Amino acid sequence: MKRMGLFICHCGTNIAETVDVEELAKRFESYPGIEFSTTYKYMCSSPGQEMITNAIKEHNLDGIIVAACSPTLHELTFRKVTRKSGLNPFQCEIANVREQCSWVHKDKEKATEKALRIIRSIIEKVRLNEDLEPIKVDVTRKALVIGGGIAGMQAALDIAESGYPVILVEKEPSIGGHMAQLSETFPTLDCSQCILTPKMVEAEQHENIKLLTYSEIEEISGYVGNFKVKIREKARYVDVDKCTGCDVCMNSCPVINKPMIHPLPKYSEKIEPIEIDRLNGIIARYATDERDTPGKELLIQILQDINLEYNYLPEYSLKYVSEVFQIPLSRVYHIATFYTAFSLEPRGKHTIKVCTGTACHTRGAPMVLEEFERQLGISRGETTPDLEFTLETVNCLGCCALGPVVMVDQDYHSVTPGKVMALLKKYSES
Repeated sequence: MKRMGLFICHCGTNIAETVDVEELAKRFESYPGIEFSTTYKYMCSSPGQEMITNAIKEHNLDGIIVAACSPTLHELTFRKVTRKSGLNPFQCEIANVREQCSWVHKDKEKATEKALRIIRSIIEKVRLNEDLEPIKVDVTRKALVIGGGIAGMQAALDIAESGYPVILVEKEPSIGGHMAQLSETFPTLDCSQCILTPKMVEAEQHENIKLLTYSEIEEISGYVGNFKVKIREKARYVDVDKCTGCDVCMNSCPVINKPMIHPLPKYSEKIEPIEIDRLNGIIARYATDERDTPGKELLIQILQDINLEYNYLPEYSLKYVSEVFQIPLSRVYHIATFYTAFSLEPRGKHTIKVCTGTACHTRGAPMVLEEFERQLGISRGETTPDLEFTLETVNCLGCCALGPVVMVDQDYHSVTPGKVMALLKKYSES
């Protein structure tokens, strides 16, 4: 039978105030296999560690149980002491009687009984523990980064700059991720492309990075340091080395592009003449002396103006733009859904954005949001039937000191639930 030692930590008063540590030490003195049982105010301190070392030598212990805090804090500390004392470090286990016992109880008698059961279970675990020895394996010094967004690109660049080869896999045809959809970035309000495009170019041209776009992970096997990954590169139908992004192939392609959208958008077959005039007026803004119809490279700007004119992108407007510019409807729809600034649903005259970031949340943002929903009769992400207000939530508005913060259109307000009605009245009358 193993000769085990039990060391119970007071943790100042964190444990001892709720658990009767001295009583526990006495009750385990006669427990089968326990050769030594004691307590100490701070077992993780140098004197506490020295106590463990001396007990191992004096009592010829071959198993250690430390009743203290979470193993995530000091398991390594006590296993190092065990190893220095000549024992296998994996013969040392931690009984968590702080987070799992003293911190969640007030009744000292019940907490002491619970601690007894926790320690007893760890003793039985140590009784069955076997010596473990670290192994060494050859490591393939090569990294795989899955996802070519801003985080994936930065991770790949950091590894590559350290001198290791990297395979960067992205399921979309281009790297960039969701950051490409942002117009501005917090807190400097810089253009996302100004930050993103240099990293995209650097990742593509770095000698230690192999970029696999339009590819997906099929299978991962192996173990740490020696993984085997099966990657499927999807068919592109274009020569990547020759492609310049000119879009000429789209006009020449004999295959008709049909929108792969679920559910398929239901476009109105007939457009009112007055709406055609409004759309033609927007398109005409970009016409030049050389041609009456602007080029398709201005599609995003035109959609922005339509979105501004109607406060959203009507379905018929997307179809009309597709027909005017001879662009597949699927491509127009792709652009309209890619950028968060566009909306396919009618939006209110005023947009209310309630900040739900950490600072605002702790200062009552959930109650402010609830009051807006009650006053407007809608939930977040919805628009009032009279198209007066659209209610949204955002993660941060950059005004943490004023929280809870609400932005109405382009104006910032420090709002409490009691101020919601007055704020809505102000904008209803404007």
